[in-house]
Amino acid sequence: MKNNHTLHFKCLSCDHHIDFSPFDLDQNTFLVCKGCGKEYAFNDPAFIRQLKKFDALCRQIRESEEILGSASVGVDVGEHHVKVPYKLLLTRLSSVLELNIGGKVVSIVFRVEPTKEATSALTHVC
Repeated sequence: MKNNHTLHFKCLSCDHHIDFSPFDLDQNTFLVCKGCGKEYAFNDPAFIRQLKKFDALCRQIRESEEILGSASVGVDVGEHHVKVPYKLLLTRLSSVLELNIGGKVVSIVFRVEPTKEATSALTHVC
């Protein structure tokens, strides 16, 4: 990762992306939208723990790329079976945690930066 901010969500007021790392959060942390200044607080210790686990899971998937490099994921659609190479799947991976905040669904997204190897796998397939 280029920086420590691996998660982001859109501000409920202005749709600006708010980047953060769950490992920087505690009950007294406020996240401030750079677009409009709206403040967000994560004040539930159980939720902060779950965010950290979500981040760790996403990171582990990325770190396991070497092991999974020769693996494929099988998808059955009706009578058809398609094998998607893991390297290609990783370039399209979108990890999202959806929450209901104030009656609105907010998606917390894990930012994945494709590796050079995964990007080259994509260009060879296309």
